[in-house]
Amino acid sequence: MRCRSLHVFAHLSLMFFCLFCASQVSAAASHPFGSRLIIDAAKKLQPSVAHIRVKPKGIEGNPLLNLFGRGRQKDNPPKFDQGNVPFGGHYNVGSGIIVSQEGHILTNHHVIKNAQEIMVKLHEGEEFSARLLGVDDKTDLALLKIKPTRKLQEASLGDSDKIDVGQWVIAIGSPFGLANSLSVGIISAKGRDLKEGPFDEYLQTDASINPGNSGGPLANTEGVVIGVNTAIFSSGSRAWSLGIGFAIPINQAKAVIDSLRHKGYPVRGRLGAAISAVPRQEGKNLGLARFEGAKLTQVTRGGPADRAGLRRGDVVVEFDGKSVSTWQSLPRIVARTKPNSLVLVKYYREKRLESVYIRIGSRPEAPHSRKVTNHRYMGMKVEMLTPHLAQRFGLTYEENKLVVSSILRGGIAELSGIRPGDEIEEVNHKPVKTIEEFQSIVDKSRLEGSVLLLLKRKETNLFAALQIK
Repeated sequence: MRCRSLHVFAHLSLMFFCLFCASQVSAAASHPFGSRLIIDAAKKLQPSVAHIRVKPKGIEGNPLLNLFGRGRQKDNPPKFDQGNVPFGGHYNVGSGIIVSQEGHILTNHHVIKNAQEIMVKLHEGEEFSARLLGVDDKTDLALLKIKPTRKLQEASLGDSDKIDVGQWVIAIGSPFGLANSLSVGIISAKGRDLKEGPFDEYLQTDASINPGNSGGPLANTEGVVIGVNTAIFSSGSRAWSLGIGFAIPINQAKAVIDSLRHKGYPVRGRLGAAISAVPRQEGKNLGLARFEGAKLTQVTRGGPADRAGLRRGDVVVEFDGKSVSTWQSLPRIVARTKPNSLVLVKYYREKRLESVYIRIGSRPEAPHSRKVTNHRYMGMKVEMLTPHLAQRFGLTYEENKLVVSSILRGGIAELSGIRPGDEIEEVNHKPVKTIEEFQSIVDKSRLEGSVLLLLKRKETNLFAALQIK
């Protein structure tokens, strides 16, 4: 009996062992780790990845800087870190993507910001001095140029719109200065909005991304780049990966590479309209999903939308074949559209679904253009209006508008009746549309000791006189 039991046990053990082996073979046949997918993708991509070493203009504090400038707060809440790391002799390091055989290299703006010297080391060990060609500070991108002695292997840039959540990806870069390091993970989410800019739509991944990976590629298992690694989610004093990393979609980068190369700053598409969310009941009447669509609250006379016949009150639901899933997504789609291109736009006018072709305009954004100013002597912070600020204060988003984003308690602005969310129309009876214009007039007014602001608060215009020194 015992022998039979042993025999049965042995038979069952062999059967389970065979089933286990079969399952492993099956897994190996379909799982990237059991095939050469990752190996082949890495071999294809590594020659197109650059190691970047930057000597800053000054040594100011810990180079593990915060990407969005929030700084440490009470209880050490989670934050997003940009990921510069020191590299012997007060150097910072990052990564880059070779995007031309002639030596153009895409990286993050924060990697080379305030650089005194930029050095690039290629996969085979050659090292070159690099010069900065252009910067897009809104999307944290920069383009470098080196003079190689041979034609380089440029990376294959894919279509980040076609990425699926759960898809395997690889990251290559220089975490903590360890060049050509490879990590593997999946796309955890798409379209992540970190509430820090009008074009936030990050790819989220659990591939290990650490300080030094910034500017390097996030690629699919074919070695095709689908993102630029940019930020990590960290908590407290920890400045390394917690399994949540973010990459700029490569389609966003492709939209500005040419203008960075030839102009030094991005040139984005322009619609020429102010937009807002579709009121809930109106959306239901049109059969739209919650948050779907973007309502035109103002159409700029003579702009692309106006010339195509769009009117105030129209609800845009599709732009160039892409659904407008939220009203904030429309500026991102428009910005990525090549200026002067002809695109099909679908919209509701009252309850009729209509369509029209629009010739997209251009919106140059020179890097010297300031987007925020902090007037301590006035006791307020003034910013260019963004979709996020518009949503925060319940305003209608419109290009080239200034808004008071914060007030110093007990300061001159508060005592003069100014509130956060007030839009600035004029300074000393002169219209202002940029931070530079605002700053220039205020600086001249300091000699006189006072400045007069025309503000818009909801539908009301009001004046505020400030005594300044």
